[in-house]
Amino acid sequence: MCLLCFLPMILFAQVKVAILETVDKEGVVSYAYKLMLRSNLAKAITNSAGYEAYDRTDMDAILSEQNFQRTGLVSEDQIRRLGEMTGAKYILVAEAAKVDDKNMFITAKIVDVETAKTEATDNMLMHTTPEDIQHGSEELAGKLLGLGLESTRKSNHVSRKINGDVVTFEDGTKGVIFYKTNDGHGLVVSLISATAKWEDVKRTRDCRDIRMLRNEKGKEELTVGKGKENSDCIIRELGHVHAPAVAWCVQLGEDWYLPSAGELWYLLAEANDKKDEKGKISAILMRAGGMPLTDSMYWSSTEYEAEEAVCAKSNGSLSTEDKDQELIVRAVRTF
Repeated sequence: MCLLCFLPMILFAQVKVAILETVDKEGVVSYAYKLMLRSNLAKAITNSAGYEAYDRTDMDAILSEQNFQRTGLVSEDQIRRLGEMTGAKYILVAEAAKVDDKNMFITAKIVDVETAKTEATDNMLMHTTPEDIQHGSEELAGKLLGLGLESTRKSNHVSRKINGDVVTFEDGTKGVIFYKTNDGHGLVVSLISATAKWEDVKRTRDCRDIRMLRNEKGKEELTVGKGKENSDCIIRELGHVHAPAVAWCVQLGEDWYLPSAGELWYLLAEANDKKDEKGKISAILMRAGGMPLTDSMYWSSTEYEAEEAVCAKSNGSLSTEDKDQELIVRAVRTF
């Protein structure tokens, strides 16, 4: 349940959220990663209308006696004392665990200072690049506060622009920009497409519910690189042989991936105007010698349940389909 459900609507008041030191029970997550996570969570919360993050490191001193940094355990008295010191109404406790050299798993909760009750909790798998930690922190903060992603980015001056330029990467692959932000980053779509199954098994009922993938149905917020996170999870769980849709994307180059439902929706509905071969992006793809977006169903990397994954029609409308069905696959890549 989102924190927003519990917060009174107080005009002109900033709700303070105190962010504590990131917990690392195994002691394997570097200080730099924990600092980036904490500072980006603070930035995302402060950039959300009506909220102010408090993350001064000296407030952690009141918790050190009970070894909070290692265990993450906080007593009710400590929570109330922290509220008195900072004026915070809520505290945010985040825990990080290393999955492998490129990924860490984050779980976070927001606790009411007065009642010591957990009001919101969520988690996500996050890449360890600075950009991914920033975007992941924005998404996690948005989920905890019950806000859309754009609310957590309002002061970053992010605007969605369809650039249409053809980008050639160092590995020789090309793509058409269909999403671009003011900081010069964004997403490209591959010039070519394929037809493949989401999961290759004998029977649909043999399909797996992918661990570390949050099952979704319906329109997601667009998070740049979310599909890469999904695709990595799918490959780790199924391998290339049993994940044909993702495997096809990856074979274009290691930075290509199967888009998330949010990324796919934006490509088909917003960038291409829901117009199949007659849309803006299709026209640019064809001028670049590529294949247009056709009147078909497209796979996303977002899972719905063990037997189904989220797909999208060429007009952008989302639905679900059995994973062993062959649908169109289009790869995307960040730049």
